[in-house]
Amino acid sequence: MIKTFEKAVIKSKIIPGTKHKISVNDHFIVNDNGRRILVDTGCPFDINEDSMRRDPGLRRHLEGACEPLNTHIDEFWGMQFLAQHKVLFDYQKETLTIADLSDNLTVDHPVAELSMHNVYGPARIIVTMNINGVDRNILFDSGACIANYLTKSITNTEKYLRTVTDFHPLIGFYDVDLYEHPVKIGNEMVGIPFGFQPAKVEPSVRAAGADGIIGVGLYKNYQVLVDCPNRRLVLGRY
Repeated sequence: MIKTFEKAVIKSKIIPGTKHKISVNDHFIVNDNGRRILVDTGCPFDINEDSMRRDPGLRRHLEGACEPLNTHIDEFWGMQFLAQHKVLFDYQKETLTIADLSDNLTVDHPVAELSMHNVYGPARIIVTMNINGVDRNILFDSGACIANYLTKSITNTEKYLRTVTDFHPLIGFYDVDLYEHPVKIGNEMVGIPFGFQPAKVEPSVRAAGADGIIGVGLYKNYQVLVDCPNRRLVLGRY
């Protein structure tokens, strides 16, 4: 069964009372039978009523995610759920499509197919991307809606673009400088901004076997098909 959720992208949520007024937007949040669900490929587990009964600590994780979004969330669809489906992120149409393993789901104009290297620790979507002419293992995190990240020694070697304010549950709000890096997508070169990973986040990313995280830098430029059953990430031109 293929199910498409319309208006699945949350945009222009202004967060008051911080050092900078920031727009925490571009998250994929769907309404499924009256429940608001955050779709997050960077989260290795699901959060729902059953999982919170088993582990009450997950409720704090859920509440922590609601704070920067300034909106109510009932559940997380993390990799426990997403690994059993095909998922198409379409930022331009503001849709999210979920398909079963046997369904045919694809992007409109494919430009690249990346193999997943899910061999480290908890379930993660890790692919190899050519950044600055060097192949890097990068974690695809649909929850990375403000900035993409690389380890510090790689990041600030390129052209400075701007400073933005991001949020992480372990850190709170913080500023991050963004630098433009050339990324090869199929036969195309795309300039994508990256900041350097905060010290509290770096160890978990490195432990997953990755040099950085990409989210908004992919799905704003391309349709993204997450096909975990076939261990591939397919990118399509809008």
